[in-house]
Amino acid sequence: MSQNVENLRLALDAFNRGDRAGWLALCDPELENVPITDWPESDPIRGREAVWNFYVEADDVWEGGTWEYGDLIEAENDKVVANLRREVRGKESGASVTWSQWQVATFRNGKALRLDWFADRSEALEAAGLSG
Repeated sequence: MSQNVENLRLALDAFNRGDRAGWLALCDPELENVPITDWPESDPIRGREAVWNFYVEADDVWEGGTWEYGDLIEAENDKVVANLRREVRGKESGASVTWSQWQVATFRNGKALRLDWFADRSEALEAAGLSG
Protein backbone atom coordinates (compact mmCIF):
# COMPACT_ATOMS: atom_id res chain seq x y z
CA MET A 1 0.00 0.00 0.00
CA SER A 2 1.38 3.40 -0.94
CA GLN A 3 1.85 6.25 1.50
CA ASN A 4 -0.92 8.18 -0.29
CA VAL A 5 -3.41 5.33 0.20
CA GLU A 6 -2.37 4.97 3.83
CA ASN A 7 -2.72 8.72 4.43
CA LEU A 8 -6.18 8.70 2.84
CA ARG A 9 -7.22 5.90 5.22
CA LEU A 10 -5.71 7.73 8.20
CA ALA A 11 -7.55 10.94 7.28
CA LEU A 12 -10.89 9.11 7.10
CA ASP A 13 -10.19 7.46 10.45
CA ALA A 14 -9.42 10.87 11.94
CA PHE A 15 -12.67 12.30 10.54
CA ASN A 16 -14.69 9.40 11.91
CA ARG A 17 -13.19 10.07 15.37
CA GLY A 18 -13.82 13.81 15.10
CA ASP A 19 -10.05 14.38 15.27
CA ARG A 20 -9.78 17.74 13.54
CA ALA A 21 -6.06 18.19 14.25
CA GLY A 22 -5.26 14.69 12.99
CA TRP A 23 -7.27 15.22 9.79
CA LEU A 24 -5.76 18.66 9.13
CA ALA A 25 -2.25 17.25 9.58
CA LEU A 26 -2.84 14.88 6.65
CA CYS A 27 -4.06 17.66 4.33
CA ASP A 28 -2.12 20.30 2.45
CA PRO A 29 -2.93 23.85 3.67
CA GLU A 30 -4.10 24.59 0.10
CA LEU A 31 -6.53 21.64 0.04
CA GLU A 32 -9.34 22.08 -2.47
CA ASN A 33 -12.61 20.13 -2.38
CA VAL A 34 -14.51 19.97 -5.69
CA PRO A 35 -18.06 18.68 -5.15
CA ILE A 36 -20.11 16.76 -7.69
CA THR A 37 -21.49 19.28 -10.17
CA ASP A 38 -25.14 18.77 -9.19
CA TRP A 39 -24.58 19.30 -5.45
CA PRO A 40 -26.08 22.53 -4.10
CA GLU A 41 -22.57 23.52 -2.99
CA SER A 42 -21.06 23.18 -6.48
CA ASP A 43 -18.27 25.75 -6.04
CA PRO A 44 -14.89 24.41 -4.92
CA ILE A 45 -14.04 24.87 -1.26
CA ARG A 46 -10.48 26.02 -0.65
CA GLY A 47 -8.31 25.64 2.42
CA ARG A 48 -8.10 22.61 4.68
CA GLU A 49 -9.97 24.28 7.56
CA ALA A 50 -12.83 25.31 5.23
CA VAL A 51 -13.01 21.78 3.81
CA TRP A 52 -13.10 20.28 7.31
CA ASN A 53 -15.91 22.66 8.28
CA PHE A 54 -17.85 21.78 5.11
CA TYR A 55 -17.56 18.04 5.82
CA VAL A 56 -18.60 18.43 9.46
CA GLU A 57 -21.59 20.58 8.50
CA ALA A 58 -22.65 18.18 5.72
CA ASP A 59 -22.30 15.23 8.09
CA ASP A 60 -24.33 16.88 10.84
CA VAL A 61 -27.71 16.13 9.21
CA TRP A 62 -27.05 12.36 9.41
CA GLU A 63 -26.87 9.82 12.16
CA GLY A 64 -25.44 6.40 11.71
CA GLY A 65 -22.22 4.50 11.39
CA THR A 66 -18.81 5.58 10.28
CA TRP A 67 -17.66 6.43 6.77
CA GLU A 68 -15.62 3.73 5.08
CA TYR A 69 -13.68 3.18 1.91
CA GLY A 70 -14.65 0.45 -0.52
CA ASP A 71 -12.32 0.34 -3.50
CA LEU A 72 -9.01 2.20 -3.28
CA ILE A 73 -7.21 2.37 -6.62
CA GLU A 74 -3.79 3.93 -7.04
CA ALA A 75 -3.20 5.96 -10.16
CA GLU A 76 -0.15 7.80 -11.43
CA ASN A 77 0.53 11.46 -10.71
CA ASP A 78 -0.05 11.03 -6.96
CA LYS A 79 -3.76 10.23 -7.36
CA VAL A 80 -5.95 7.72 -5.54
CA VAL A 81 -9.46 6.78 -6.68
CA ALA A 82 -11.69 5.84 -3.76
CA ASN A 83 -15.26 4.77 -3.17
CA LEU A 84 -16.58 6.36 0.02
CA ARG A 85 -19.76 4.94 1.54
CA ARG A 86 -21.94 4.87 4.61
CA GLU A 87 -25.35 3.72 5.77
CA VAL A 88 -27.05 6.76 7.30
CA ARG A 89 -30.39 7.96 8.60
CA GLY A 90 -31.61 11.55 8.40
CA LYS A 91 -31.71 13.11 11.87
CA GLU A 92 -34.98 14.93 11.17
CA SER A 93 -36.65 12.74 8.54
CA GLY A 94 -35.54 9.35 9.80
CA ALA A 95 -35.07 8.30 6.16
CA SER A 96 -32.44 5.61 5.58
CA VAL A 97 -29.89 6.29 2.87
CA THR A 98 -27.02 4.27 1.51
CA TRP A 99 -24.48 6.92 0.59
CA SER A 100 -21.86 5.99 -1.99
CA GLN A 101 -19.72 8.43 -3.96
CA TRP A 102 -16.38 8.33 -5.74
CA GLN A 103 -13.45 10.55 -4.96
CA VAL A 104 -10.18 11.27 -6.73
CA ALA A 105 -7.65 12.42 -4.17
CA THR A 106 -4.56 14.19 -5.46
CA PHE A 107 -1.54 14.37 -3.16
CA ARG A 108 1.45 16.68 -2.84
CA ASN A 109 4.29 15.56 -0.59
CA GLY A 110 2.08 12.89 0.96
CA LYS A 111 -0.75 15.25 1.88
CA ALA A 112 -4.16 15.57 0.24
CA LEU A 113 -4.11 18.59 -2.06
CA ARG A 114 -7.35 18.17 -4.03
CA LEU A 115 -10.48 16.06 -3.58
CA ASP A 116 -12.69 15.72 -6.66
CA TRP A 117 -16.07 14.01 -6.22
CA PHE A 118 -17.97 11.92 -8.77
CA ALA A 119 -21.27 10.06 -8.90
CA ASP A 120 -19.86 6.95 -10.54
CA ARG A 121 -16.72 4.88 -10.79
CA SER A 122 -16.08 5.38 -14.51
CA GLU A 123 -16.07 9.17 -14.17
CA ALA A 124 -13.62 8.98 -11.29
CA LEU A 125 -11.32 6.57 -13.11
CA GLU A 126 -11.34 8.76 -16.21
CA ALA A 127 -10.54 11.85 -14.13
CA ALA A 128 -7.55 10.00 -12.65
CA GLY A 129 -6.29 8.98 -16.08
CA LEU A 130 -7.41 5.35 -15.79
CA SER A 131 -9.79 3.44 -18.03
CA GLY A 132 -13.10 2.26 -16.60
